Amino acid sequence: MRELISLSDFVGMFVTIFGIAVVVLVKNPEGNNFKFSRSIKGIVYALIGAFGQAFGLIFSKIGMGDYDPFAATQIRIIAGIVGFTVVILFMKKWDKLKEDVKNMDATKYLFFGSLFGPFLGVSFSLLAIQYTTTGVSSTITSIIPVLIIPLSIFVLKEKVYPKEILGAVISVIGVTILFVV
Repeated sequence: MRELISLSDFVGMFVTIFGIAVVVLVKNPEGNNFKFSRSIKGIVYALIGAFGQAFGLIFSKIGMGDYDPFAATQIRIIAGIVGFTVVILFMKKWDKLKEDVKNMDATKYLFFGSLFGPFLGVSFSLLAIQYTTTGVSSTITSIIPVLIIPLSIFVLKEKVYPKEILGAVISVIGVTILFVV
């Protein structure tokens, strides 16, 4: 994409990713090696999702050019609807979809989740890549786990460990380096 990333950008990205690693890696008590504090299967799916988002962001930046990010998001959503329709068609899950849509509580939360995630979140991330490099923008949007911590504590009543808060703080320092330096 012919984007230039400065040394301070690399440092900021490294610090941010290190903060995330602090959360997902723990030291093995029997030795000096590390292991994952989360399910390996979950981490593999997260990595696949991250690669999908990275490729989607790159292809979107190439395809979008100077086009309006909100209109570009609409195109992405339409493509997603087509993709999910194909998946549901081949899996023959139309009855399950009809049943799930009737659950009004779930539908309400999914509506607001879609409003803030795929609509506003993706639109603003596309706007960000128009004004900065894709790598910097992608690193900043990767701090979602940090932003979720207060919601996890106060809304979902989940226990957050000091190591996770430390990783979050390190990630915020990394993002600060991207902005300040």
